[in-house]
Amino acid sequence: MSRSSKVETAGKAGTAQPRRDPAAPARAAKSAKGAPRAKPSQTDAALDLMRSKIIDLTLEPGSRIDEPLLIKEFKLGRTPAREAINRLVAEGLVNIVPNRGGTYVRGLDFREIGEVVAAQQLAESILAQLCRFEDPTLVVDLEAIQDRYIREVEQRTYLGITSVNEEFHLRMHRSIGNSFFFEFAQSTHRHVRRLLVLIYKMEEAEQNVLDDQFEMNLDEHRQIIEAIRKRDRARLKDLLPAHARQAQQRLLRLLSGKAIGPLSLDLRPLDLTDRT
Repeated sequence: MSRSSKVETAGKAGTAQPRRDPAAPARAAKSAKGAPRAKPSQTDAALDLMRSKIIDLTLEPGSRIDEPLLIKEFKLGRTPAREAINRLVAEGLVNIVPNRGGTYVRGLDFREIGEVVAAQQLAESILAQLCRFEDPTLVVDLEAIQDRYIREVEQRTYLGITSVNEEFHLRMHRSIGNSFFFEFAQSTHRHVRRLLVLIYKMEEAEQNVLDDQFEMNLDEHRQIIEAIRKRDRARLKDLLPAHARQAQQRLLRLLSGKAIGPLSLDLRPLDLTDRT
């Protein structure tokens, strides 16, 4: 007899069933919140550090990553080192290149940049149309994230700025409630972070431009929050794709005066609105 059949039979026979406690989930959540966080594993700690070094370009695009490096630098065993590399590969930050006999940090050439920018514009265009204004804590959460974003901007820590910016956008994506869209957005924003760090470092030569850009980012975030507060879908459809196009426009401006080959980033604004 299956377990479900036994339960049903027991119920019919008059066996007392455990009563559900409506307050149990809340107590469990409160207990979990107050409980000390589990210490990250050796692999997780190494993975977080490697990911950060890739995003902030300390590990340059195209540089090699292998097990001996992780074993030497992070004192990992072979199995944790292999697992960390496999997870970086799964996140798309590292590529296995069989003909070169190893794994390498993903490149960041013009083609790669074009793909990242296009994916970002697509993700934010989808978000503008599907973001759920009914999410009861969305605005409050975005305001709290924005407060932390302001502090990171004040400190000019590119890794922190891009991390909190990613959190800001993914909080909106989470409201959609579609795991496939969320995974796409999460992967995209991970690569957007690396591109933004590159742009920030290039803009350092023009400090006034960098300062103005941070002010613009802060203001655009405020406008996005306000549009969601007012449930203004039309406004959000204007704001999010335009916000995403900033990276492309900044990069084109930075490279326009450099002695480099032609830059082919022919990316038109995405329009996914209904035409009926």
